[in-house]
Amino acid sequence: MAHAVVLRVKLPGTGDTAEGLQMLNEVVVPQAKSQPGFQRGAWMNNDGNGLGVVIFDTEENAQAAKDVLKPPPGGPELVSADVYEVGAEA
Repeated sequence: MAHAVVLRVKLPGTGDTAEGLQMLNEVVVPQAKSQPGFQRGAWMNNDGNGLGVVIFDTEENAQAAKDVLKPPPGGPELVSADVYEVGAEA
């Protein structure tokens, strides 16, 4: 059964949007895609509150990735990181 790592972050208040998107596309997404069992992910921003949902094939792979998928130095502040069982998708 699929499991998701749900990451909540606080984005820097003075950060450049273009710079943040560059870090997301060049560092964060490739790092997530390189994790064993990666299936898909989505990263969102709502007025400085970031949310990443990264789905893996198993709970074990999601738990292992949770420890790796932390914001890079100089990036957002990690608020929380949790693993959820995926009940359904549409």
